[in-house]
Amino acid sequence: MINFQFSTIRYTFEAVNEFETPYFFGSTFRGILGRKLRKMVCIKPFEECKKCEFINTCPYTVIFETEHLLNKPSKYIMKPPFEKKKLKSGDKLFLEMTLLGDTANYWEFITGAYSGVHHIGKDRYIKLKSIEFLHPFENKYYPVKSFVPRFEAVNFFELRTGKETINIRVYPSNIKANNQIIKFSNFNKDVLIKAIISRITNVAVNYGIKNEKIYINKDKFEIADLHLKPSPLKRWSNRKKRHMLIPAFEGSFSLKGDLSEIYPYLNVIETINIGKSVSFGLGKIRLK
Repeated sequence: MINFQFSTIRYTFEAVNEFETPYFFGSTFRGILGRKLRKMVCIKPFEECKKCEFINTCPYTVIFETEHLLNKPSKYIMKPPFEKKKLKSGDKLFLEMTLLGDTANYWEFITGAYSGVHHIGKDRYIKLKSIEFLHPFENKYYPVKSFVPRFEAVNFFELRTGKETINIRVYPSNIKANNQIIKFSNFNKDVLIKAIISRITNVAVNYGIKNEKIYINKDKFEIADLHLKPSPLKRWSNRKKRHMLIPAFEGSFSLKGDLSEIYPYLNVIETINIGKSVSFGLGKIRLK
C-alpha cells in the first residue's frame, strides 16, 4: 500500500494597485509565509531555531523548516502562477498550496501569515480576500469554514483513463538524478520515471505508508512532442542574504501508448509536484 494524507487550499489575493506580476512568484510567497509565521508564533525570537527546545512542536519549524531543520521533505508545496500579467486594482491573483500529512491542522497559522496587505516589491501590493479548499476527486473548490479536510492519496490509484495520449505542461522544475541536476536536453523517459518514483516514495515514507514497491513499466509508453527549454530563476535568500540562481527547465511533452499504469502516478505528481524546491513552487505540472 502507498498512501499519505494531503489537502489543497487556494488563496485568492486582490491587487491593491496597478502593477505587472513577475514570472516567478514562488520565492515571494514563500518569503511572506516564513517571515510572518515566525513573527506570529515564535516565543524565543533571540534563540536559533536549531537550538530551541520547541523545534519539534513549534508551528514555524513544523510547517516551514521541515527540510532545513527536521531533514524531511517540505510539508507544503507551492503552486504559484507562472505568468507575467498586468493587474489593475481589484484584479485577482491565486496561490495554491498542497499541505502534507497533518499540516492541514495548521491552516489558520498559514492563513494568518497571508492575511492583510503585503508589499511584494517594486510598488506592488496585494491583500488576501478568501480561502478555499480543493476537492481533488470532484475538481471543485469550496470555501474554508472551520477546518480544511484531508484526502487520501491511495484514492488516486483507483483513477483510470481511456486515453492513449496525455499532454503534460511542465512549469519550471529542478530534477536531480545521481546527485546531478538534469539539464532540459537530457530529460527522457528514464528520468521521468525515476523522478516520479523518488518523489512519491519520499513523501509516502515520511508522511504516510509505503509497504510496496512502485513499478512503472517504461515499455508501455513513449515520450513524444518534447519541447523543453532552460528556465533559470532567481530568488532572494534571507538566510544567506543574497540572490541565488535556481537551475530549472520548463516546457511540455506528451505520453503516448498504454497509460493505464502511469496515469494514477501522474495524478499524484500533479498534486505534490516533482523534483526539488517544491516549497518555492518548482515542479508544478498540469495534465491536459
